Amino acid sequence: MHATHLTDVDIELLAQSGTYICMCPTTERDLADGIGPARTAADRGARITLGSDSHAVIDLFEEARAVELNERLASERRGHWRAADLLRSATVEGHTSLGFPDAGLLVPGAWADLVTLRLDSVRTAGAPDLEAVVFAATAADVHSVVSGGRRVVADGRHVLGDVGRMLTRAIGAVTGPETGAATGTATGTTTGTAPGAETGAAMGERR
Repeated sequence: MHATHLTDVDIELLAQSGTYICMCPTTERDLADGIGPARTAADRGARITLGSDSHAVIDLFEEARAVELNERLASERRGHWRAADLLRSATVEGHTSLGFPDAGLLVPGAWADLVTLRLDSVRTAGAPDLEAVVFAATAADVHSVVSGGRRVVADGRHVLGDVGRMLTRAIGAVTGPETGAATGTATGTTTGTAPGAETGAAMGERR
């Protein structure tokens, strides 16, 4: 995990051993820890996956684009990663690294781990392609999630209820009522989607 400060020898050892590297770019950003050599490691043969190693950002779309955007800042150049490669790191490579090579793919016989996204949000409207998914979408644009054939998110809502409130109650049960007090916001979301306003991707971990 992380692989932020690697020497050339480190990179060669990781690549030659077939090691998976789990990049957590938003965590490194939060800690001011640096930018890992993801592109260099991948070019040498290491397999790149993505993770979120903190509660500061829990959004795999942000992790995916941060790999490219961070390298842009370091090099002052664009185009280190294609959107398709970043999506693969977030799906197929992640599943395979965890021992599930038959997941993260939209093919017959694979695990039914599916995600659909709204393409009519303020972030995705007008750009219904893979670039929009990787470089514009956020977790807030997730419309539906199916994990192992079981629907867990429908119309942007978890089937168990308001996840934020459930987390608040669970944290409060451990830390006390003050830190676990419920909070509200004056924001809302449109839950309806027009026909054809979704796109599918095999994006999600097996739970």
